[in-house]
Amino acid sequence: MTARRFIDCLMILGLSLCNSVPLFAAPPELESLFPFSFQAGTTVEIKLKGKNLKDIRQSQVSAPGVSVKVLDDKSLRINVDKQTPAGIYNLRLLTDDGLSQPYPVQITAWSTLTATEKSDQPDSALKLSLPGGVDARFEHTGDIDWYAFTGKKDQRITLRCRSNSLGGSATPLMTLIAPDGEEIAFASPHQREPVLHVKLPNSGTYQVKVFNRAYSSDPSALYHLSVNTEPRLLAVFPALINSSQPNPVTIQGISLPGVSQNATQILQQKEITVDPEKQAASQQPHSSLTNRFHLNVPELEGTVPLIITDLPIVVDQEPGNQSQKTAQKIKVPCDIAGQFLKPRDLDWYQFTAEKGQELSIRAFGEQLDQQMDLELALLDSSGKVLKSLTNKAEVKGTATPISASSLDPEGTWKAPKADTYYLLVRDLYGSSLGGFDRQYRVCIENKQPDFQVYAYPAASDRFSGVSLHQGGHTHVTIYVDRQHGFSEPIRIQAVDLSKGLSADEVIIPAHQSEARFSIFTSKNAPQTIVPLSLKAIATLQDQEVVKQIHPQTVSRSDSFQQVATLAAGTAKAAPFNMTIKPHQGKRTLGEKIELDVQWESAGSEISSKPVLKWHIDLVDAKNKQASLIQPDTSLDLKQSENTLTAQLPQKVKPGQYSLWLSATLNVTPSQSTDKKQKKQKPAPFEAVSNIITLEIQPLPNKKNNIQPRKKAIKIKDKATLISQQ
Repeated sequence: MTARRFIDCLMILGLSLCNSVPLFAAPPELESLFPFSFQAGTTVEIKLKGKNLKDIRQSQVSAPGVSVKVLDDKSLRINVDKQTPAGIYNLRLLTDDGLSQPYPVQITAWSTLTATEKSDQPDSALKLSLPGGVDARFEHTGDIDWYAFTGKKDQRITLRCRSNSLGGSATPLMTLIAPDGEEIAFASPHQREPVLHVKLPNSGTYQVKVFNRAYSSDPSALYHLSVNTEPRLLAVFPALINSSQPNPVTIQGISLPGVSQNATQILQQKEITVDPEKQAASQQPHSSLTNRFHLNVPELEGTVPLIITDLPIVVDQEPGNQSQKTAQKIKVPCDIAGQFLKPRDLDWYQFTAEKGQELSIRAFGEQLDQQMDLELALLDSSGKVLKSLTNKAEVKGTATPISASSLDPEGTWKAPKADTYYLLVRDLYGSSLGGFDRQYRVCIENKQPDFQVYAYPAASDRFSGVSLHQGGHTHVTIYVDRQHGFSEPIRIQAVDLSKGLSADEVIIPAHQSEARFSIFTSKNAPQTIVPLSLKAIATLQDQEVVKQIHPQTVSRSDSFQQVATLAAGTAKAAPFNMTIKPHQGKRTLGEKIELDVQWESAGSEISSKPVLKWHIDLVDAKNKQASLIQPDTSLDLKQSENTLTAQLPQKVKPGQYSLWLSATLNVTPSQSTDKKQKKQKPAPFEAVSNIITLEIQPLPNKKNNIQPRKKAIKIKDKATLISQQ
């Protein structure tokens, strides 16, 4: 682990673990499931491991043609339609207490076996079909798994071992052994998920040895090994296409249709044309964050991601741009689609800029699922380095929890004079890595304010989903990545909420980058899993801009992962709910805030007085945090409605602020009708209120209330006071 990555992990852990409280009626935490791969057209039973999995009401897989039946608290039956497209999807669980986090599962086009611990020796290797795959896990530290398949001479095969993309924590390595016992292929340790493309030298039984490079084991040390021989799509370049026209691209694969076989070359390439309008019509985008979707090619197994851009595309011209003298000319703005075809590859680009011109430069490598640590350098004509761009986590004050998790560099640069400049792109992991699929993206634009908005689980529910409770309020944490000085308020709204759900607009003030969005669930809302869609509205360059909010989840290895949809699960009523209403929506500096608080209990016994906390991110003129004065922090449980007060400080920046309350109390669940069941002990529970917008106004202008002043005028050696009206 690099020092940079170690710091990133510490930052994420700090955000995730702070203020974490074990709560009453916790939602399910899905730690692992096995097997996790299902062939289209089959029915599979899977086993679950995790916490709080009691009384599962529903399970859902985000794939068309897939149905799930809950067998018990530890197992599910998955039925996959034959027409379901192969790919990685998300599985969720809903109990009476809430929704689990999404867990990746895989639909395959090939038969998939389940490995056992018996296949840990060469003599007991599990036999795989061609094509075929196996779901397995490292049961203990130092575990080694063996597999075997029968191949023919000159047969072209692809072996792929996945863990990270399927939610696993393993870092697998694999070796291919020929029938005569010779090791003929070994996966690179620099690959996040190793792939081998091999032309078999002889007919006979081949063995595959798989082991964990991390030399460790945990419940999520899972992996899927696949062996394929059929025509297959593996990569595409450029992976950027323009949104307004058909785009020529080169695909790479095995046994591509219309391409003659080469006796020595395993991988083949072919140029095709991709029409973004037809692709967008045939499938949903993989991620609104990057406008990414998956490309399918007729007659080929597999899909590859493509990204749509509105900027002019520059395609890396290898190998002619590997020095400053031969730098490839580009024109700003542009989107560069680059490749590192060989180890230690360097890509140089040349552009002109005017004096004082400010550029925004963003690189994408790791965010494109590459094992890559990009470094960018800007140089002048003499070769002097003017600026190096590093990953955003190292840029003080600019990292969000999302961007801090990536090694991809980004930043801004201002041209010191009108001149020709150079951009150098290299991969710090690239000393031994290269290939057609080693691709990156660099987006260069004139600097201008912008923003991105993310929905991300709060610290206390990091391993669960968005859990809605009948009759209560649930918060979704919103993060704003304010780019290049963007300092406008942002409005957050829900789009097409399901029956029984409602939400008020929330305004994120100009000084704030984190907020909560509140969803109210009616008492009769059905207990089921529903999609959530949120949008952000703000003003950019005097125009109203609407952006989708990108859902994120956190894996058990503390890395941020995009999910295709934000989902919520409606659970039973919470033991304690409260709603707040202000006496006045507008307050002046120094005035008192008065809130009406209504609360109700859903039958559980409240065994302690609620401790209240007011949540409002007040700031002064220097954007330093300010606090309310003497806020009421307790509720009178003898009355269902209370009035609470707090004083606004005098020195607060006027504007709109979001305000909500949380209540921490001990709750004893209602007693079961089963007399043999022991009475349960009180457990802590945290309830949140709805969110209101409070407008804080400045003090009245004293100039409007100035009384006439008296001036002293000296007349004939006598001082007389004359009132000057």
